Amino acid sequence: MSLAEIPSRLEHALGKAHSGVIVLAVDGLSSDVAKQSWLPASIATLSSTVPPTSATALLTALTGVPADVHRVPGSVYRNGSGLVHAMNGMPAIPALPTVLERHGATVLARELDFLEGSWAQALLRGCTRIPAPARHKLVAQSEDPPLLVANVVADLDKALKDARFLWTYVNIDDYVHRHGYDESVHEAMLRLDAHASRWAAQGWTVVAHSDHGMVPVDPDPELVEAWDAIVREECVIPSGGAGRMRWLYPKADRLEVVFDRVATALGDTATVHHATDLGLPQPEAGPVVAVAASPRFPLADPSVRYEHGGLSRDEIDVPFAVWQAVQ
Repeated sequence: MSLAEIPSRLEHALGKAHSGVIVLAVDGLSSDVAKQSWLPASIATLSSTVPPTSATALLTALTGVPADVHRVPGSVYRNGSGLVHAMNGMPAIPALPTVLERHGATVLARELDFLEGSWAQALLRGCTRIPAPARHKLVAQSEDPPLLVANVVADLDKALKDARFLWTYVNIDDYVHRHGYDESVHEAMLRLDAHASRWAAQGWTVVAHSDHGMVPVDPDPELVEAWDAIVREECVIPSGGAGRMRWLYPKADRLEVVFDRVATALGDTATVHHATDLGLPQPEAGPVVAVAASPRFPLADPSVRYEHGGLSRDEIDVPFAVWQAVQ
């Protein structure tokens, strides 16, 4: 079962809901933490996208189509002769209807409201948008998961009387990158569970899901330099990808040389693949793909403590939880 099933699951829930459906899209939540925190809910495990990263996964979760259809294969990918950053760039994304647009959802987009690129437009097109808090407030909340949840809940409570289908973005991703799944994250998810149970008691069907999990990382500076050297010497543009999955764009006739060189340089810290073997669309994704097999894998941002994008179960497994309406 994959994130692509979410639109049909939400439509089924809408067809049966008493008061309506609330969707909590919790960015960066692992399946294990959800199962430990959301005990009253019915929880299934879904598989994220390849790579498991927000830009790819959330678009699949709302359109029901894979990356080779929506053409957003990762956080950074080829667009024309250069690279584009998925969330704030302006690549051409097919006009695919989302489950939110089809059913006139009311959306608390929060941080997504400040993204002006075509990805955010594709994700939230046709929805009724509730204005986000000021950016500095969102930044403060991102450092305090229980405070973040309290603000999400307060905004949802205000919106309930005027909507039947609500979707909100719950961004614990920024915090987990810096701190991991600490007690603050667990406390926030317990509080979210308490409010989901309260809404269910009021007749709402509440759905919560993630886009990916995360794992601890400790990138090796020597491997970071080795990767950068291959890019400088063998590639036509910088590398793209998403965290623990990175791809390269070799010069003409250098593909197999680059493949072998990456495999030798990274050794047991990565597995190396051709993009087509992972189902990644080209030319957006580079043809040579390295996938982390160790915390030492070279990252584009070596400052993070937790990262995602790889193919471990902790990154790929995502929760899909339902608090059933009490009628």
